[in-house]
Amino acid sequence: MNANARRKGSLEIKRAVHKQLIDSIDLNKASQLPRSVFKEECSRRVGDLLKAKAVDMESSEQEKLVRELLDEIFGLGPLEGLLSDDSVSDILVSGCRNVWIERYGRLEKSEVIFDNDAQLLQVIQRIIRSSGRRIDESSPLVDSRLPDGSRVNAVIPPLSIDGPQLCIRRFTHDKFDTDSLIDIGSVDERMMKVLKECVRLRMSMVISGGAGAGKTTTLNALSTYIPEDERIITIEDAAELNLQRDHVVRLETRMENIEGRGEVDARSLVKNALRMRPDRIIVGECRGAE
Repeated sequence: MNANARRKGSLEIKRAVHKQLIDSIDLNKASQLPRSVFKEECSRRVGDLLKAKAVDMESSEQEKLVRELLDEIFGLGPLEGLLSDDSVSDILVSGCRNVWIERYGRLEKSEVIFDNDAQLLQVIQRIIRSSGRRIDESSPLVDSRLPDGSRVNAVIPPLSIDGPQLCIRRFTHDKFDTDSLIDIGSVDERMMKVLKECVRLRMSMVISGGAGAGKTTTLNALSTYIPEDERIITIEDAAELNLQRDHVVRLETRMENIEGRGEVDARSLVKNALRMRPDRIIVGECRGAE
């Protein structure tokens, strides 16, 4: 049996077991259980289902099947492995068969694939719903974020011709200070002194650059030069700044709801921020009337 035939057979088994597993459990109760407890129960039920189907599967394959089923029920399906890899900074899904990742500044094609566009769309819907937003034919593009702060952009047909598109910019917990930027060669010591004086003198600054150039990292690092007693207000489409100061008020734009109401754009937040007694206003990704 060739690799394609094996995969097809494995996929059919997985779909059948997945359907029977979903039909046999109460997801509302299951979501309240610790993942480890539910995993044991799933393993037992999957074993019973495979035995009932007279399917001979090695323990390693069965464990993989259980893990994939758990990821599909509670997680983001095939993307879970990439999301647990700290070396991956971007996940770029172009249809169900094309998943690219950025690692250490270089793009590479991942071996991860989705079964079909429907599975990919289901993952996108799960992400969007968790943030209280929606994506459908009438609203086919949306910005959102994952619970860890990672930024998400999704576009679906009819705007996206070759299937659903999903971009995830991973949120990093690493805190780069200005010394770190000097050490890795992003900026030299003399230029950092100039930037320090610009911050100290409260000059208006624009940080620009291409995708992945380090704009957010640079801004986070420069925030260490802001005096501790100053009040900072940040305005973003999807909150990702990690300013290294205590007195920070974070504001985030909001898209319109299902009824087409409730939108709050960055310009409105800038106007409101001026009434909030700011010492500094930081606008992430200026690209409109703001």
